[in-house]
Amino acid sequence: MTKFPQFISGLDLANLVVNADLLQLSCGVVKDLHAETNRNPQFSVRHKFFSQSNCTIIAFAAPALSSEDLILQGGDLISSSALKEQGFPLFESLCSEGNPSFSVHGAAITLFKAYFQELSLLKDQVLFFPSIF
Repeated sequence: MTKFPQFISGLDLANLVVNADLLQLSCGVVKDLHAETNRNPQFSVRHKFFSQSNCTIIAFAAPALSSEDLILQGGDLISSSALKEQGFPLFESLCSEGNPSFSVHGAAITLFKAYFQELSLLKDQVLFFPSIF
């Protein structure tokens, strides 16, 4: 099995994603997840695993923000440098020589921070017990 470095930029993975049909598989899993009934309509994150012999996809779904929410938040974008200053450098791997900085919607960061512990546990499950997925 090929072992990839811990951090790889999106450009480095583009060929893999296209040639392995990962984009099509991922979109299908996300579509299935959105089609499922959410028993807890409150602001919650759901996830679903999809395993094949060559990959495991973990899809996430969260309630969509309405246009009114986006207007009220004023296009709340947080720069990668601001995230780093706030002690939240987890997205630094998205930077590359050609793209040294980026911005993320504030609601996405808030959601990520709120579910950080659960996401860490999920990551550990996938890394240390891949056969159960």
